[in-house]
Amino acid sequence: MTDSCHPVLRLWNTALLAVVVACAVVVAPDPAAASTDEVLRAIRERAAAAAPNRRPVEVIVKLRTADTVSQPAAGVEMTQSDIDRARMSLANDLRGTGIDIDTVLQTLPYVGTAVNETQLMELIQSDAVDGVYLNRIERKAQVRVAPVATAVAATERQALATSVPSIDVLDAWAKGFDGEGYTVAVIDGGFNTGHPMLAGKVVGGACFSVNDPAFDTFTRCPSGTVPEFGVRAAANCPAGSDRCDHGTHIASTAVGNDGTNFGVARGARLLPIDVFSRVTAVADCDPDPAPCELTDSLSVLKALDYVNQMAAEFKIAAVNISIGGGPRDGTCNDDPRAEVIALLRKKGIATIVAAGNDGETGRVAAPACIEAAVAVGATNDSLTVATFGNFSPLVDLMAPGVAIRAASGQNSGFITQQGTSMAAPHVAGAFAVMREAFPIESVDILERALEATGARTTRLDSGIVVPKVQVNRAILRLQGRDRRLFNNVLTASANTDATADSFLRFHNDSTAPGTVTVALRDADTGRTLGTWTSPQIAAHASAQFSISNLEANAKAANTDTPVLSATARRFFNLEIESSFPGFMQHIVWARGVGALTNLSACADGLAQDNGVLLNVHTSALAEYPSRIRIANTGAVADRAQLDIYAASTGRQIGSWTSIEIPAGGSLEVPVSQIESGLTTLSDATRDGVSQVNVKLARLTGYLQHVIQNQRSGLLLDMSPKCDLGAR
Repeated sequence: MTDSCHPVLRLWNTALLAVVVACAVVVAPDPAAASTDEVLRAIRERAAAAAPNRRPVEVIVKLRTADTVSQPAAGVEMTQSDIDRARMSLANDLRGTGIDIDTVLQTLPYVGTAVNETQLMELIQSDAVDGVYLNRIERKAQVRVAPVATAVAATERQALATSVPSIDVLDAWAKGFDGEGYTVAVIDGGFNTGHPMLAGKVVGGACFSVNDPAFDTFTRCPSGTVPEFGVRAAANCPAGSDRCDHGTHIASTAVGNDGTNFGVARGARLLPIDVFSRVTAVADCDPDPAPCELTDSLSVLKALDYVNQMAAEFKIAAVNISIGGGPRDGTCNDDPRAEVIALLRKKGIATIVAAGNDGETGRVAAPACIEAAVAVGATNDSLTVATFGNFSPLVDLMAPGVAIRAASGQNSGFITQQGTSMAAPHVAGAFAVMREAFPIESVDILERALEATGARTTRLDSGIVVPKVQVNRAILRLQGRDRRLFNNVLTASANTDATADSFLRFHNDSTAPGTVTVALRDADTGRTLGTWTSPQIAAHASAQFSISNLEANAKAANTDTPVLSATARRFFNLEIESSFPGFMQHIVWARGVGALTNLSACADGLAQDNGVLLNVHTSALAEYPSRIRIANTGAVADRAQLDIYAASTGRQIGSWTSIEIPAGGSLEVPVSQIESGLTTLSDATRDGVSQVNVKLARLTGYLQHVIQNQRSGLLLDMSPKCDLGAR
């Protein structure tokens, strides 16, 4: 493409922004152009304001280098020589314009400056410029006032010092994973690094607080020199001030450890970075009273540049940013920080960002809206989504953010704060713990494990589901195991007249054999009574075990004592670790009336898989004939192909193809009809098979398994099942 087709704006009209494309192609809308348009609007608003607000607008300029890519979040690291050449080229182009480059970054192709409208037009015409972005004011993402005492707020309040155990990290510590050897960088506004929870943890530090007295902005760097580096650089905590409360609280939540009180990654180190300045201008502080503490996107970008420099030296596992602007619609990959956040992700460093506290559903604040960031929303210590937090499909993970008690910024005591600010460091700490457990796995893999194993949360009527972090479960998943919780499985003693059986079905949906290990817990106290491990379950096979079998063979810890229902215990809660991906069902059979009941209930919700059916009855079980309902949700009529496996062995018996099912239509087929039309692999394998597993191999749609009880005349949907294992 010739220079005349470069996507950066080339022609301006003082009344109207216009793009001239001097070639016969259609060019997609350019995020850089949209951002430059925003800068122009800000300049004109500033020009129309009363003095002393008539001042140049601060902008972030992306340099055009030989390695520049079209996607800002591509995570491509620029060579230092290319960055230096681009800076020199821009400096040459700006001679005589009155534009001064105020800020340069060490590892990123960006600079900071301030421009009026004429200078902006000069700036964008430089071949060294790839984009111009408004430097936005940002604030700490905390809720300063606790929610009012409404019924909703009452459900959010939790006992203090319970948030860390609620994300399932204690079992990870017990395995030796607590973040030791790794560092969490926290970008915030001042840190009480002498607090007992942080003592001995600080490995470095930096301050990028701005000093511009002409515009009522004053640095908080201890020496007054900007930038400042060292272990005390981010530790300016004036006596009697709450300046360091936010940063200290967050840091201690992520990595704190005083021997009694613990953050999530209690063995990890801390890299504190101060980016907040004291601002006395009433207009800038609004809606907060002046003076106030503010930062901006350029200061955060400088902090991320520093993290990028120190990543290897300090073994940084995660960056915490509990800072943001107002809520945004959709993603914001046009944010100049998107590129370095993607670059850090590529290096194995997760950037954790608070989603914001506007109470919005469907939107999050910048920079949480950057796709490469891990956006975090807030819950209470249970699964209730906080009313104050933003909640959106862009939120990646949830964590506790209500009434969190952590270190104070002024002394050795503790304070209670809340907000998505407080949720984010739970996740930053979780990534440090995960990184110790899996030193070479990508951020993508760690994040997917946390998302897949998290407890599901939702806001009423939103239709949005976001997982709350469960650290040990994520570790188990990546170790090839997966822990699942199941509630109130009937015990043998619950069957007082010995006319009913409660049993569990485990289905191995993989291509290799595996086992499940079941911990039986007392439903009233949660105490673990004993554990039981199944025999090998073949690929594609199902195995059924009565609860009395588990009771007789489960052993209490370090003993050979079986877990017998000597008491009147009626229920067990189960904790199941599976070495394979598959499914589980809890089935009750009342022999006296011949009734079957599917009681499957799953802590994470029923399995979303709708193409696998467990233990479908063949014609050998004449009293309980099965039917399969096949729904075509595709756009065209199509035939369904079902692959049939012997339930107990997992051997494939054959395949069956349906008649054509109309789009949006469904078909109900008795299993006896499927048997008669089966394309059999071997007749011998079918003899004596009373139950089969069925997989939908071809069709856009889903299956339902219905059993008709000939003795009672009842129909029962046997489809619901629970997920097992990593999928």
